[in-house]
Amino acid sequence: MKRFLSAMIAAVLLLTLVGCAAESQDEVVSGDTLIEELPVTEVTEEEVTSAPEETLVPEDTGSINDTESVDDTEEEPEENDSATEVSFEVTEIEATTMYATDPLNVRLGPDALYEAVGQLMVGDAVIVTGEVSNGWYRIDYDGAVAYVSGDYLREEEVITEDEYTEAVESDDEYYFQSEEDYLILVNKTHLLPDDYKIETDYVQGSYEMEKTAAYYCKLMIEAAAADGINLKVLSAYRTVNYQQKLFDRNVESRMADGMTYEEAVADTAINIAPAGGSEHNAGLAVDIITENDWDTYTGFEDTEEFAWLQEHAAEYGFIMRYASGKEDITGFIYEPWHYRFVGVKYAADIQASGLCLEEYLD
Repeated sequence: MKRFLSAMIAAVLLLTLVGCAAESQDEVVSGDTLIEELPVTEVTEEEVTSAPEETLVPEDTGSINDTESVDDTEEEPEENDSATEVSFEVTEIEATTMYATDPLNVRLGPDALYEAVGQLMVGDAVIVTGEVSNGWYRIDYDGAVAYVSGDYLREEEVITEDEYTEAVESDDEYYFQSEEDYLILVNKTHLLPDDYKIETDYVQGSYEMEKTAAYYCKLMIEAAAADGINLKVLSAYRTVNYQQKLFDRNVESRMADGMTYEEAVADTAINIAPAGGSEHNAGLAVDIITENDWDTYTGFEDTEEFAWLQEHAAEYGFIMRYASGKEDITGFIYEPWHYRFVGVKYAADIQASGLCLEEYLD
């Protein structure tokens, strides 16, 4: 009997051990299956590159990624965090018609941060009613107040290339027929004839010159760029009407500072020619500055751009027109930025002579 009971107990224990082993084996197999069946997503290089863009947000919104903790507390906005908090001083001016020199966005405020409400195209006219302290202008835009950058407006009417072509086609004979013709003298005592007409071409941006001068000026700018020198055109062809407005405005400015009319005219005349007496009116002059400047100054003589022009300008028919020490002869102050096209045939000879154009032609 005892042997029978012992056998039964042993059999039960054996069956129990076998069952446990089977369960353990099932669990291991089951575990391996789960690992193999987990979905694996392959991430391509393109997805890695684009993924951050989906989570990037403008810095001034205070937004964060989903993986970061979120603080529901509303933070105080920083000063000048939006364009509406930036203040500008606007000077009232007499309503003046100005023209766009490039495609130009019209905005609700005097800064690129403001919303654009329209666009001006090259040659479009606008009425300017105020000048903003940061160089922008307040304008009347379809009866509403708006603002545009002053870098792309000028008082001189901007005429498109098609309009010039149409005007020139009616001329029987072009003013310049040979290289010698480009040696004409234009100054305070040698004014352009009333019937002076030229065909122009674009030099840089919206700036134009007489077509032959423009051709060589573009070659000069391209050659400088190839040498790592970026020449920036600040002024080129001007109409006689614009020259008159420019002269009168400077006279008025000097009178506002206390000069008499006679004193103001004399002081203006040393750096601004009278209407018809400017080489810019002839389409043969270009003012060149560095790419980072927005105005002319005598310190231009210390720049790499000036050094390049002194060495190479004559190769393209240009001379520095108003040299230092020649003020009594030319009637103008030293202008290291003012270059005059006289033609490739004569430019090197004039430069080597050390003479100003008045002396050379005399």
